Amino acid sequence: MRSSQLRRIRNSPAVGKGMHMEYTKGLLALVLISLSGLTLQAEPFISPEPHKVTWAVNDGPPFHILDGDYQSQGFCDVLVKEMIQAMPDSEHEVLTIPPARIARLREKRAPLCFPCMIQRPDTPITRYSAATLYYQPHQLIASASSAGLIGQRYGQPVDFAALLQDPSLQFGRPLGRAYGDELQPLLDQFSESQPNHRVLSGKSTLALNMVALGRLDYTLDYPVIGRYFELTEKENLYYLPIAQNQNSPIIGAIGCSNTEWGKRTIEKIDTALVEVLRSEPYLSSIGFWFTKNNPDFWQNYKEHVLKPIRENDDEKKASLAE
Repeated sequence: MRSSQLRRIRNSPAVGKGMHMEYTKGLLALVLISLSGLTLQAEPFISPEPHKVTWAVNDGPPFHILDGDYQSQGFCDVLVKEMIQAMPDSEHEVLTIPPARIARLREKRAPLCFPCMIQRPDTPITRYSAATLYYQPHQLIASASSAGLIGQRYGQPVDFAALLQDPSLQFGRPLGRAYGDELQPLLDQFSESQPNHRVLSGKSTLALNMVALGRLDYTLDYPVIGRYFELTEKENLYYLPIAQNQNSPIIGAIGCSNTEWGKRTIEKIDTALVEVLRSEPYLSSIGFWFTKNNPDFWQNYKEHVLKPIRENDDEKKASLAE
């Protein structure tokens, strides 16, 4: 058909109107098909990225155990594994970082979580989860001969303030450790300037090694760290409760950077803890590390860890039902 004929058909009142309507319908259909295709193509790109949790751990047995007979069997190792399984909608990364660098990253509020911290009120740099663990308060750890001497001089439980002022007994403690509201002020007051007191850098169990060798009379630590030392070094240690802190339980928690990311992450962690804190692997791990010579452990775990998280979970369910 010649172009002149085509123009006449298009301009024909009878034919032109009908063809124009058909053309418009066809164009609309093509547009709808194209838009549908764009929607399908765009969908993967507009989906939100998975929430990511980076777990920062360090070589600090028996919290985290990086090598040896109990490799990966630290109670915080098990906690991280159980948290990862209980948070399948999040991506997870576990980084081994030296303690000093962890401290710097915490100050910068980097998007990290630290699985084994002591629970405190939230600070500008750290937001804490619900309770994860009950620790016995710090105790004095000594050799058999030194334990007997300390008990005779300073009572049972031991008057720590008086003991620190005894110049005849050698005391050592790990560098960078803090000992809570009851004991740390006593250390600051009586220990910093004492020539018979030493602050030790190196392995977390160095002070225990020196106690076992008779180079120190006593150190100050969690009983669970003494248990790890006894298991791995085949040495016996003696534990002396302290008068000033024996009624001050220490509660563990997960700490994350106090940012919007950290707030969202802690919410997810608290939800997962309802399952994790009753899981068989976690209960088995803390039973192994904490129950020896500690008959009240499970009662304290129920009171300080399970009861609060159960109450929080019940409150959440009640608010959702309203």
